Amino acid sequence: MTALAAAAALTVAGCGSKGEREASDGGDTLRFGASMSLTGSLAREGGLTKEGYQLCQQAVNAKGGVQVGGKRLKLAVQYQDDTSKPDTAAQLVDQFNDKGVKLILGPYGSATTEAAAAVIERNGQVMADSSGADDKIFQKGYKRTFAALSPARFYAASMIQAIAELADPKPSTVAFLSADDGFSKTVAEAGSAEARRLGFKVVATEYFPNGTSDVSSALTKVKSLKPEVIVGSVHVVEGIAIIKQAKELGVRPAGGFAETVAPPTPDFATSLGTDAEGVLGSTQWTDKTVGKDKWIGTAADYKALFGAAFGGRAPEYHGAEATAACLALVDAVEKAGSTNADKVRDALATLDEQTFFGPLKFTAQGQNLTKTMQVIQVQNGKPVAVWPKDIAEAKLVWPGTGK
Repeated sequence: MTALAAAAALTVAGCGSKGEREASDGGDTLRFGASMSLTGSLAREGGLTKEGYQLCQQAVNAKGGVQVGGKRLKLAVQYQDDTSKPDTAAQLVDQFNDKGVKLILGPYGSATTEAAAAVIERNGQVMADSSGADDKIFQKGYKRTFAALSPARFYAASMIQAIAELADPKPSTVAFLSADDGFSKTVAEAGSAEARRLGFKVVATEYFPNGTSDVSSALTKVKSLKPEVIVGSVHVVEGIAIIKQAKELGVRPAGGFAETVAPPTPDFATSLGTDAEGVLGSTQWTDKTVGKDKWIGTAADYKALFGAAFGGRAPEYHGAEATAACLALVDAVEKAGSTNADKVRDALATLDEQTFFGPLKFTAQGQNLTKTMQVIQVQNGKPVAVWPKDIAEAKLVWPGTGK
């Protein structure tokens, strides 16, 4: 914890006034800028993302820093609160540019990332995206944003694939409940298409406002259809609400619930207790993920480092994907031998590395299609990997709604 406190102090010390010029390479310090959701509707996920960036800074500096030319630079990540608002995230990226900070770590979420990406492109900055998964971001022709994580279209589709492969008896009907933001819609649309491809009947797709804690209307609409599986394309708040209000309304799918984003987070099981049992979740990473790098080591090493830094807590994928994005930018700086944004961009475009997070390799559009999503299930109060089979730490419990 001492190392993180020191890192935080270094970050604060590096923050100057608005008019002060600060280069990405400031003497013996390599500066990354990060617009983060530290308050607002996405503060929980934003906080987990920040932890991932902090752990990256700690790990890199513990290994002596970033080799750039003939010297080593200590990494310092500077944070600004975008209050979970896309317009604010865009403004903050502009402010970093005004200070000469050209190397940017992405904010939390697809909407804020999309807003930031437009500014990154205009300013000639470069961004390593840790959590902006919406495929639509990468259909705009941007050349300076690179996503370490798997695209949105795999989030629900991976859970459908796991159910099709592992569930016994195999269900036949599924309903989708989705927040109405761009990321969640992309997830639901791709999940629905995959369900139909695999022979499931999609009986309904219902939307509700992003960030709401009241999803009762959507649940009521699908109740009479009796779907065997209910898939939520959600964030943490909506994901918890679905399980709570389904119980209150007597909505009990014969197979169970599956949700994006929420089940792997610590808040999910803590808030729901035994009601979280059996819920499936899609995840970018588990501590069984295959891969190794020089900064962290393996996924198991990441778990140990995270626990040591954050009071013994187990890591989950938001932090891991943030660390991976940060390491991608670090590796690109080393590969380029420079902090020049154009050279770092070119190095990112040709990056091909194995890491604790899995492979990092980008398409011409900036997406990482080489890594796969994984599926967890809450068992005995903890998320455990159940799919793909080669990294599973437990068998799927089916039906997930219990006896």
